[in-house]
Amino acid sequence: MLRSALWGKLVRAPRNEQNQKARTKNRKKKKGFKDMITGRKPGRNAFRPLASRNDRWRAGMLRALAALLALTGTVADAASTPAQTVHSLEVMHWLTSGRDAAALAVIRDRFVQQGGAWTETPMPGAGETGRAAAVNRIVGGRPPAVFQFSLGSQLSELAAANLIRTLPPAADWDAAIPPGIAAVSKYNGRILAVPVTIRGENWMFYNKALLLRLGVGVPKTWAEFMTSAQRLKAAGVVPLALGGQSWQERLLFNAVLLGVGGTTFYRRVYEQLDGKAIDSDLMLKVFETFGALRPYVDAGSPGRRWNQTTRMVIHGEAAFQIMGDWAKGEVAAAGVTLGSAVDCALAPANESAYIMMVDGFALAATDDASLRAAQDLFVRTVREPGVQVELAQRLGSIPVRIDVPSTSFDACSAHAMRIARDPASQLMDPGLSLSGGLSGAIDDSISQFWNQKTLTAEQGRTLLRQTIQAYR
Repeated sequence: MLRSALWGKLVRAPRNEQNQKARTKNRKKKKGFKDMITGRKPGRNAFRPLASRNDRWRAGMLRALAALLALTGTVADAASTPAQTVHSLEVMHWLTSGRDAAALAVIRDRFVQQGGAWTETPMPGAGETGRAAAVNRIVGGRPPAVFQFSLGSQLSELAAANLIRTLPPAADWDAAIPPGIAAVSKYNGRILAVPVTIRGENWMFYNKALLLRLGVGVPKTWAEFMTSAQRLKAAGVVPLALGGQSWQERLLFNAVLLGVGGTTFYRRVYEQLDGKAIDSDLMLKVFETFGALRPYVDAGSPGRRWNQTTRMVIHGEAAFQIMGDWAKGEVAAAGVTLGSAVDCALAPANESAYIMMVDGFALAATDDASLRAAQDLFVRTVREPGVQVELAQRLGSIPVRIDVPSTSFDACSAHAMRIARDPASQLMDPGLSLSGGLSGAIDDSISQFWNQKTLTAEQGRTLLRQTIQAYR
């Protein structure tokens, strides 16, 4: 009751007619607090330069919340809660599908072998939904001891409010993971979360049997892709399978951005938000190429889920799909061995590079020595080279550690591991380096350009520039 009342005082205005305007304003702020932490995308009318004001308000809210929670014992209060069993902890996660659950079992079994007691709470969904569930638990005063969360600015916001515990240091850890991932894993030099695995986004899955039958090669550039797509469409085959959701459209756009612009240009756009790069003729070419792909996607694309789209490639209804390495799970579930009827290659590009997305596990702030010991054991378990290898094999991803052998991985993962070990080839998903609001707004602008087929490349470039400027 006390916690609820404190939260109410923090975000609600007095409930009377005289303060109706203040109540409405604070309702919007409370919604904004949750949206900014979870990375929910702003509405269509949100593309306006209010980011700095919202950021200041959000930081103040988080600091006030942290102080209140600490004062009332909601972050951790060993005197008011039952004593924890040594090495017992709750793990909150979204690894709930068959393949993902089997991967999580690698961590769980090793943790239990070393004396830990494990309980787990599945999240209602991945990504935005999962992050919201974790934040609600933290705000409600019942933080899970360990919880899955996306690395990046949203996790840093929790750290700034002292709502999570930084990880115990490990002398060899920075040398064992890619520099870009090490950077986004930290806040003020301290590690925020233990990265679990690297997911590659710029894969091109294709129906190998279909291409062989039609005499179409695997394209290495986007110009070659267009030529192949014309032949496939003339033969009555869908050239490019795409699920019409904004995040799938963004994966395709990013693959084109890398393939047309190269690694340096990709970094200028997403890491530096370089206005000259965004306004350049090269960016115009990116949008021209991206827009030219529209005719090669089938009419059933809008709203289609990624796994349904992957099945189109598996069954020979479509030739290509640009998708993350999680599509391997769908291929395996169909009883198809990767490299036989269905195979994968990196999306067309002149340079070898890997666009990486990384999820991690964060630790709730606590003063309970027993719980901290359990958290430490969890972190050590995830970092073990053997756990990293088996975990990645079950997920179809690659290990976060770059010091493990690639010999036991499939050909695509082994190739990705070689690329990911070169710092020049390591690219980050924009969600890792940009704020949740800006990342979502960029998704919206890309989706708007893709779906409004009358928009020209010049208009697409302008839309992207205006979106980024609104958040700077």
